[in-house]
Amino acid sequence: MSRHFLPILLLWTSLFHFCPIASALTPPSLCLSDQLPEMIEKISPGVVNISSTTVMNDPGSNMDDFLRFWGMPQERKHTSLGTGFLIDPDGFIMTNNHVVEQATEVIVTLTDQRQFRAKIIGKDDKMDLALIQIRDREHHIPPHLKPVPLGNSDTVRIGESVVAVGNPFGLQNTVTKGIISAKNRTIGLGPFDNFLQTDASINPGNSGGPLFNLHGEVIGINSAIRSPTGQSSGLGFAIPINEAKILLPELKRYGRVPRPWLGILGERMTPQLELYYQLPQAKGVLIYNTVENAPADQAGIQQADILLSINNILTLEPNDVEKILSKYKPNDTVILKINRGNRTREIRVKLQELPRLEHLPKGII
Repeated sequence: MSRHFLPILLLWTSLFHFCPIASALTPPSLCLSDQLPEMIEKISPGVVNISSTTVMNDPGSNMDDFLRFWGMPQERKHTSLGTGFLIDPDGFIMTNNHVVEQATEVIVTLTDQRQFRAKIIGKDDKMDLALIQIRDREHHIPPHLKPVPLGNSDTVRIGESVVAVGNPFGLQNTVTKGIISAKNRTIGLGPFDNFLQTDASINPGNSGGPLFNLHGEVIGINSAIRSPTGQSSGLGFAIPINEAKILLPELKRYGRVPRPWLGILGERMTPQLELYYQLPQAKGVLIYNTVENAPADQAGIQQADILLSINNILTLEPNDVEKILSKYKPNDTVILKINRGNRTREIRVKLQELPRLEHLPKGII
């Protein structure tokens, strides 16, 4: 055969996805797509169904007296379904916080239909992450657990093929495929929005489930959808797995993520605020108030101060403040650059741990 025909032959074989022959020309994702069924068989045992039960007060206020008279319970149980995935042989499972939040009982079902009670090890509502652990009746680690490998979400590329595995509407181990539609997506859920967007079908019940690359590695945790109907519209959002891996040690050790705070209530500066309050600066975070004895108050931060930066990182809105503070720990010291009147000054602040959220007014950072 003439060597002039060799490139044409390689092109022809690549069109038919003959990966061993055309490995130099065929994208790896095409070869891996041909191996998708084998990959799903390997990773599926690591994906679990999570059923959480929450005891709620009965909302029927007109029935309260009747129920009390007859000694009937005024509480009812609410059960919700979600997904999780095994991360190690010790029975630790990652999922979303909203899947198990306020749950009084968590039941995990494996693909082989074994069921185990789970203990909530740690939760973080700001990142919407939870870590739970399963044990058998003798409090031993169940045998034959098959954790899934965690990948590197920083290397994920837009357009890359991905697979979501979960339990939409309770249909266990449903597999859907799509691509990464966008990275670093902000959808208004909180200060730590940094989602991977995918068009892989995600529905209620998928929450907390893994988003895999075609190497069978978890690159994201499916957490939210945007849809006028509440069902998949091709706009799904996953927490990058690298962000979850950073929080894992703290969830295991403390049962929470110890986050620092300043204790301020602020709003993004605008030209309108600058004009109305006759302030000298149109950019930054205008501080409306401080919490008594919080770090900012102890450091001398005052109402009407304009926060310009933290450790030389600009703060243009309150979410910037939380994102910057998340890089530090309680008892760390940071330098705040503020504008007060016509003067700019730097103030050192020793951070403290953020108190429990239920004790704080909304918007305090």
